[in-house]
Amino acid sequence: MKIINYKRKPDIVFREEEEIGLLFDPDTGKINILNETGKFIWSRLDGKNMARGIIEEMSRDFEIVDEKTARKDYDTFVDSLGKMGFLENYSSITDLPLSVCLGITSKCNLNCRHCINRASGSSQSRPEPVMTYEKIVDVIDAMGEGGTKAINIFGGEPLCHPDFRRIIERINKYPISISLNTNGTLIDVEMARWLKAHKITSTVVSFDGSTPEIMERMRGAGTFERCIKGIRALRNEGLSVLLSVTLTKLNYKDVRDMVVAGKKLDAAAIRFNHVFFGGNAACFVEELYLSPDEEREAIEAVWQASQEFEGFIYPDSSYLCQKKKLDKVKDHKPSNDKIIVGPCGAAGSKCAVRPDGWVTPCEIMWDVKCGNLKEKSLADIWQNSETMNSFRKPMEVDLDEIPECKGCVYQYLCFLGHRCYPYYNPGGIKNRDIYCWKKKNISR
Repeated sequence: MKIINYKRKPDIVFREEEEIGLLFDPDTGKINILNETGKFIWSRLDGKNMARGIIEEMSRDFEIVDEKTARKDYDTFVDSLGKMGFLENYSSITDLPLSVCLGITSKCNLNCRHCINRASGSSQSRPEPVMTYEKIVDVIDAMGEGGTKAINIFGGEPLCHPDFRRIIERINKYPISISLNTNGTLIDVEMARWLKAHKITSTVVSFDGSTPEIMERMRGAGTFERCIKGIRALRNEGLSVLLSVTLTKLNYKDVRDMVVAGKKLDAAAIRFNHVFFGGNAACFVEELYLSPDEEREAIEAVWQASQEFEGFIYPDSSYLCQKKKLDKVKDHKPSNDKIIVGPCGAAGSKCAVRPDGWVTPCEIMWDVKCGNLKEKSLADIWQNSETMNSFRKPMEVDLDEIPECKGCVYQYLCFLGHRCYPYYNPGGIKNRDIYCWKKKNISR
C-alpha cells in the first residue's frame, strides 16, 4: 500500500477551463487533462498534505463508496503524474516499512567486542531508557495494522527481555513473518520448541569460530559450547539457522573451518561480513579491523569456500560482494569530481528500531537517528523524517573533500554500493586510514 507525499513541480502551469483542468510542462511540452477529482488532488499536492488526509477528503467530498476505491483513484492519478514528470522527487514508499529490524532490549548475556549495538567503556554516554513493553506493543500493533510483512527480532540478546515471549505472542496476532537474531547461548530444547510453536520462521545465530579457542576470544569463556547446543536445539525442531560471522583479526584465518562446522551443524547457510562500526566495535577498531593484506586473504578465503561449498555461503555476505566488485574494477571509469551513490534497501523497504525507541534506516547504521518512537509514530518517522528521506535519494560525494581519491580505480569498491560502508565508520569517508583500497593494493 503506497503513501505518497508528493509536491507539484513549481514550473508546471495549471489552468482551469470550465469542468476540466489543464496541466502544461513548459520544459517538455507535455499536457494532461484533469477531471474534478484530478483537480482536487492536484490542488493538495503541496508536499505538506498527507496522502491519508487527501483520501479521506476524497471519500467525503466526492461521495466515493469506500476508502479503498478512493485510495485506488489517488494512487492511479499520482502514479500517472509522476511518470509524466509533473511531480518533484517522484517515488513511492509504503505506509510503513515492509521489513523492520525490531530491537527490543539492549541487554545481553555476552559482551562481544565487535557488537555494534552495545556501548562500552567509561567514555560512552549513559544510554537512553529502553522502550517499555507497552510501547513495544504499540509499535507492533502499528506495524501489524499498517502492512509490515516481516519483523526481525533484535537486541542486545532478545531472550534477555523479561517479556520476550509476550512480545512474540503479540506479533503472532498478525500475518507477519518473524525471524530471530540471537547468540544462541540461551536457547535450550524447551525454548526451541516454544519458538517453533510461535511462528518463528528462521533464526540468525552469531557464530565466530570453529573452536572454543577462537570463538571465546571474541565472545567470552564458555560461549562456544552453549552456542553449539543452542544451534542443535533449533535444528532438532526443524528451525532454519543462518550462521552469521563477523570477520576480524581474531578469526579471519578460520573461514574454511567455520564453513565445515556449519555444514556439520546442518545450518541453512553461513555468511561472512565486515566489522560495522558502532557500540563496542567502534572502541576496538585497531584490535578488530583487518589490515590490507588480511582483508585480501579473507576475501579470497571466503571466495574459495563459496566455490568448494557451492550454495552454502550466503550470497549477500559482504566479503562475497567485495570479491564481485573487485572483479568489476577494471571496467569502472573513475571520476575526478564527484561520485553518485544510489539508494539501497535502507529506508526503501526496511528500517530498524533501537531498544531506546530511535528509528534508523537499517540495523547496521545504528547511530543514524531518524526520530524517536517515544515522541512520534513509526508512520510519521518513516514518511516524514528528513534523514530517512535523504536515504531514498542518490548521495553525492564531492571528491574535492578527499582529493587523494580523484581518479582512483578503486572508487568502485570504496564508495559504491550500500550506504553503510564506509560512510558511517569512524571519521566517515574522509578517514582513508581505515578504508582505502589503493593502500590495500600497494601493500601487496
